[in-house]
Amino acid sequence: MIDNPLQMNDWGIKFFLKVVLVVQLVMLGLTGLSTLGFEIPVLHQIVGFIYLSFIPGLIILRILRLHQLGSIRTLLYSVGLSLAFDMFLGFLINLLYPHIGIPRPISTLPLIITCAVVLGLLCFVAYIRDKGFSTPPHFNVHELLSPPVLFFILLPLLAIVGTQLVNSYANNALLLILIALIAVIGLVIMLTKFIHVRFYPLAVFSIALALLWHSSLISQYLTGWDIFTEYYYYSQVAQPGLWNSTLPHNYNAALSITVLPATFSQLLNMGGEQVFKIIYPVWYALVPVALYAIYSKYLSTKQAFSATFFFMSIYVFYLIMPSLARQMVGQLFCALLIMLITDREATSSMKTLFIVFGASLVVSHYALSYIYIGFLVLSLIMLHLLREKRFHITTYSVALFSVICLAWYMYVSSAAPLAAVVHLGKHIYENLSLEFLNPFSRDVSLHLLATSTSALHLANRILYYLMLLFMAAGALRVVSGLRQRESPKTYLALAIGNYILLAACVIIPFFGEQLGTQRMFHLSAIVLAPFAILGAEATFNASCRVARSTTRLAFQPRARMVISPILALFFLFNSGFAYEVAHDPWVDSLPLSLTAIEDRESHVYFENKVNLRSICPTEQEALGARWLAEHMNRTRDVYATPLYYEVPALRAYGLIPKEQTIPILDPPLSTDVKDGYVYLGYVNVVFGYGVTSYTFLPKSARKASIWDISRIYPLLDNRVKAYTNGATEIYCSP
Repeated sequence: MIDNPLQMNDWGIKFFLKVVLVVQLVMLGLTGLSTLGFEIPVLHQIVGFIYLSFIPGLIILRILRLHQLGSIRTLLYSVGLSLAFDMFLGFLINLLYPHIGIPRPISTLPLIITCAVVLGLLCFVAYIRDKGFSTPPHFNVHELLSPPVLFFILLPLLAIVGTQLVNSYANNALLLILIALIAVIGLVIMLTKFIHVRFYPLAVFSIALALLWHSSLISQYLTGWDIFTEYYYYSQVAQPGLWNSTLPHNYNAALSITVLPATFSQLLNMGGEQVFKIIYPVWYALVPVALYAIYSKYLSTKQAFSATFFFMSIYVFYLIMPSLARQMVGQLFCALLIMLITDREATSSMKTLFIVFGASLVVSHYALSYIYIGFLVLSLIMLHLLREKRFHITTYSVALFSVICLAWYMYVSSAAPLAAVVHLGKHIYENLSLEFLNPFSRDVSLHLLATSTSALHLANRILYYLMLLFMAAGALRVVSGLRQRESPKTYLALAIGNYILLAACVIIPFFGEQLGTQRMFHLSAIVLAPFAILGAEATFNASCRVARSTTRLAFQPRARMVISPILALFFLFNSGFAYEVAHDPWVDSLPLSLTAIEDRESHVYFENKVNLRSICPTEQEALGARWLAEHMNRTRDVYATPLYYEVPALRAYGLIPKEQTIPILDPPLSTDVKDGYVYLGYVNVVFGYGVTSYTFLPKSARKASIWDISRIYPLLDNRVKAYTNGATEIYCSP
């Protein structure tokens, strides 16, 4: 009997195909109505999301005859296969259709017709291959409407309402309540049996999605860092309806931010901003679910949930990752590959999944692909040394993945992704002897050597050091178990690769700059999170033994009674909750502190206001960028003051190439503004300051330089203020 409707791959083939046919007909009808101008909002987007995110994968699972996978693996594999299907189908029609007279293959009509035809053919193949399997479907409606399910569904809804309160009324009270509620839920699950184990995956998904949405839905515009460049390359596909694979940029080589969002935008009739802000976090929220499933193979359910909660507590997960769309998709495929590696089934169907997910990782994120190759090589060596039988990690699989990776990045985007890693390797090699003793040549050193700005930030740093200590203790505990043959050797081989990755960030100059130390730590936590829990328990038990031997203490509390509050406290600090409640002037959370940015009397230090405002463009900045894009002479450059590498509004909403945006530095460092346009944004006009990014300063100066904007006024002589809206100004030559 099937208790979960997610396990559609276990239904009788005829009933399964009828459901697929109904979804396909509804999708065709909604798309047709939308094309005629009769859009049915919400319904069209929900059906389209199901159609593109689940249906292709479920059909492919039937073709592969993969059954009895359980709800979690069925859900994850179907989503992974569906996203792979969407990306590679878009790639193929982009390659073929222009040759048969269809100049806009990535547009609504070619996409919907192609999807319908190809899925129809796949349904026929699925019927031929899997018609012998039949299990009557059964839906447990009472469990779907049970109080725990309804309660966990409430968490993402609170995130939606809370962000709208911030956006419309500058009120963050509901988001603070949401963060506190998540901490309490974590404690309840880790310390009690109040919530049944079967609801743990749902709890993980709901917490993850609520955290991601509480960050991504802030502002009606994009927020963050890389997301603006990602949106730029998405627009280079969505507007012409064609992916130009020759554009020389690393991001353009990622189908995850070019073809994939353009496909969803066209078929769901959604803007690209909504696709990145709403849909991508839903996919990424499945990563902790996959990790919980992986951890549960080696730990108790309480320990697995604790490790997953620790992973989600790292602020990179919900404050940085929502602005890294390609990495969200890449990490999903990484998690799926780890699921397969830790699965001892070595059937031909599982090997097919391994190849598909590996190829999907390659076309999703170049840096993760290179790192994953390193993990595979190190794991293969370790498994050989440990004399462990290898299932998916073989010389053949490593070689195949490497060939796919090198071939893709050699022939797309003018080999820019391959050139980037070669350039990094050359840079490290040439400077290894010169910079080895220079602490500022390592991104990790800048974090470790930085002084804490307040007592609260010092406490947060201590908690991070404690977690690193627990990770080390956990590794020692697992390694010591090798003699008793208790340690899982396959997982340990993966862990060693991650420990080597972290060590490389500390030892090798410039190595950690590619992804950044924070993101490296978060990436390694995918595998190392269980070691933090095991290490915490080992440290606690050892401390109790010492206490009993010295004080004859009779009572010993359970380890999780101490560890769980530490994890909850770690989460409250990382989320920014502790800083916002204490009115700390050095805030880090844009969602919780956005209300204080525009308040001149708020407790937030001016430097933090500038940092947060610069990664969150205002409506006036977006309107100014669009006006400039419409009226500018494209042969002229645009001068502006970027906080980081570029000006977000100009990049995403003006679609102005990075090469055409010239930074205005602090006037002593700046050159004359030549014949072009000068774009002044919110920080310049309202705050009255300019910013020189630390990327233009010496390596030891990691703080941006903030200076009075009036110092550039002499550079504006003989220029006309062509546009102003109160928060954005544009100057040009008469």
